[in-house]
Amino acid sequence: MTDGRVILIAGGSGSIGSAIARLALEQGWKVALHGRDAEKLQDVVVDLSDFGTIDGFAADIREDDAAETLIAEVAEQYGRIDAVIDCTATGPQGITGLFPGTSPEVFGDFLRVSVGWTQRLAHAAYELLAQQGGTLIAFVSDAGIYAAPRQTLIGAARAGTIGFVRNFAVEAARDGIRAHVISPSYVEGSESARRMGSERMAKAAQRAGLGLPTADDIAPLALFLCSDGARRMTGQVLSINGGLNA
Repeated sequence: MTDGRVILIAGGSGSIGSAIARLALEQGWKVALHGRDAEKLQDVVVDLSDFGTIDGFAADIREDDAAETLIAEVAEQYGRIDAVIDCTATGPQGITGLFPGTSPEVFGDFLRVSVGWTQRLAHAAYELLAQQGGTLIAFVSDAGIYAAPRQTLIGAARAGTIGFVRNFAVEAARDGIRAHVISPSYVEGSESARRMGSERMAKAAQRAGLGLPTADDIAPLALFLCSDGARRMTGQVLSINGGLNA
């Protein structure tokens, strides 16, 4: 039972975030959905409004006070936050490809909107999560776990998020807060899949013995980790890759 508990899904207008939002509404959560594009965000809110209580909160995570402002607005709307799921996936151009071809002038910007954003969001939400013993979940990618070419910068940032959450989990457990990392690899139907292209996705699908996951495969795990059924779990890094990596 969620008893009207509130879940904030940052980066929630994408395929994974919206899938989590829909399932959360079906389970009785009140959903605060964050996105950068106000128009896209509102479209998702309208699509999901028949399933329960959901409101959109637009904020640009590149702004210095975005995390604090977002948390304050959600708290003002609902009076509580019981879970924060960070699905944001963004960054400047020049961070992908072979390392000699990347752009050093954007390295710091990428860290700021990846691991830095997760840290700021966790810091802003800490006191609210501690009130009822809430949950923080950060989404990364398997680049932070498994080494591969062309992902040097992404892998470093995702590994940084993993290190932050695992250490945060040990400390925050003293205040009843749980924290986890969910790490998909290739996700069918996602924006990242579109950017990768059909040929690369097809090759990955051939290697994944269980099949590549969809957003609907990922959402139940995220919500389980926020539930009372996972109240003794914290600090876990869970890869969802269909057997692509092990």
